[in-house]
Amino acid sequence: MKRLFIFFILLISVTNAYAGTGRTAAQFLALDGGTRAAGMGDTFSAVSGDVIAAFWNPGGLASISERQATIAYSNIAAMFGEASEGMYYGLAAFAMPVKSLGVFGLTLQLQDQGTMVITKDSPEAIGEESIGTNWALALCYADNITNSLKAGINAKLIRQVLWTESDMAYAADMGVQYAIPGIPINLGIAIRNFGTGIQMKDEYQSQPLPRDLKLGLAVRIIDTPTNRLQIISDYTSFIDKFSETEEDKENPKFDAKKAGVGMHAFRPENSQKGVGAEYWYANSLGIRVGYKDVPDMPGKHITMGLSIRYSNYQIDYARVPGIDVPGGGDIDKIAVLIRF
Repeated sequence: MKRLFIFFILLISVTNAYAGTGRTAAQFLALDGGTRAAGMGDTFSAVSGDVIAAFWNPGGLASISERQATIAYSNIAAMFGEASEGMYYGLAAFAMPVKSLGVFGLTLQLQDQGTMVITKDSPEAIGEESIGTNWALALCYADNITNSLKAGINAKLIRQVLWTESDMAYAADMGVQYAIPGIPINLGIAIRNFGTGIQMKDEYQSQPLPRDLKLGLAVRIIDTPTNRLQIISDYTSFIDKFSETEEDKENPKFDAKKAGVGMHAFRPENSQKGVGAEYWYANSLGIRVGYKDVPDMPGKHITMGLSIRYSNYQIDYARVPGIDVPGGGDIDKIAVLIRF
């Protein structure tokens, strides 16, 4: 039972480290949105032209001029140590422009929760059981509204599993990007995971998805054929809790400000902040660094990454800090991107 106890302590730590401080379901939706973004402190809602924009702001897909496909893998087991055998997170995405109709895409997110050692009335293990694999599938569409304004939307089907219990949910992501005429600045705004809740057993256990509102800024400092440098920032507010529940009101220790209820979700203390920089040399070598500040997530905040591109092929790598738990470590992420 010791590993079972450790697992649930870690599970609580993870949910506290992401949107809604443990009150939302399908937390894997907030884990990651591509290796390139991870290297820049998870700042990408104002960046366009890359298929992973679908995970941050679908409006950024409108700038894609060729077919793109990517597959990525994250060793999330590293942040939990020996209690997390078999855990991983992966994603795949595809996008293609269709003449004057816009850009269409498809994304898939997978989170394998690993296995659990099963014991009953004896300290001896009698076997292992899979906890389950969570997944989310999305259909994406984006187009240019004007020369400066882009918009996009994702339609999502989400499945969460915990041993023998599971449920499906439906959600949408919506986003726009605006390129300020005459100056090299992009603005982005997106709402993600707006949809139905996850109901594992009955309506009294229903939990909302990790809804958030992202505001992004991307500034191109250098933009020449040989050298490109941009600074990106994101401000993310978790808007899953619109109002206090009756249970909240009866709890004398409940603090609506700290919990980010309603408009309090936009307070800096309740929001995730990130800033990153990306430099490309000759469109062949990319170097990234970022800083990410997540509410209720102490520890290291620096991220880093690099890319190597040859012809239409690109390999991305990022190293990001894990959560601050005993035995936890940094996380390695890798992705392959193909343009064709």
